[in-house]
Amino acid sequence: MSDYNIPPDVEAAVVTQLYAQAAELDWTHLNSTDRTRWYQSWTKDPEIGGRLIGFVGGTENIRPWLKDCPMKEYERARRGEGKYSAFITRHAATLEEVVAKTMGADWEIVEGTRAVKPLRVRIRRTGSEDEERHFVLGEEPQLKHLLWPAVIDRSRSESYPWVVCVVDPFASPLTVEQKSLHRRLENFLGVRVVYFSEI
Repeated sequence: MSDYNIPPDVEAAVVTQLYAQAAELDWTHLNSTDRTRWYQSWTKDPEIGGRLIGFVGGTENIRPWLKDCPMKEYERARRGEGKYSAFITRHAATLEEVVAKTMGADWEIVEGTRAVKPLRVRIRRTGSEDEERHFVLGEEPQLKHLLWPAVIDRSRSESYPWVVCVVDPFASPLTVEQKSLHRRLENFLGVRVVYFSEI
């Protein structure tokens, strides 16, 4: 999907326009029906689909490229991660800021441990060589993907405890039922779930 030979200036213009509109729409919290409607609109938009049409082999390939490339990276880009982060105009908290807010200022990210899909790092209490955790961040709809690395790690009887940080949006807070599920998963999987409140 990313093998199309889209000129860098065209890709930059498209993604800039796309991310500006996504920010206005509060894309993170749109439901799938609304997202589908916007993919259809962007495909027809001369500033988005119109710029891409000559480089992706046909109209039918515009939406898959939009969905699987820039929009798949949108959440990571908002947090300053990945090649599309330069096109974000409304930034979300970085991973460093989320760790400090949820774990305390005495926790730091271990250099060289950053990974994506899901976004995660290893963290260490400042001044301690032994007190380390895995820290994974994401939205509640991606909960199973946030938990999966911990499940794999646990199956191998490996390493450090896991902290699963779930974003709790101000506009649509997590429900009591969702948090109750998180508590049960904590006990079952031996992880810790924390919340990051985000406006």
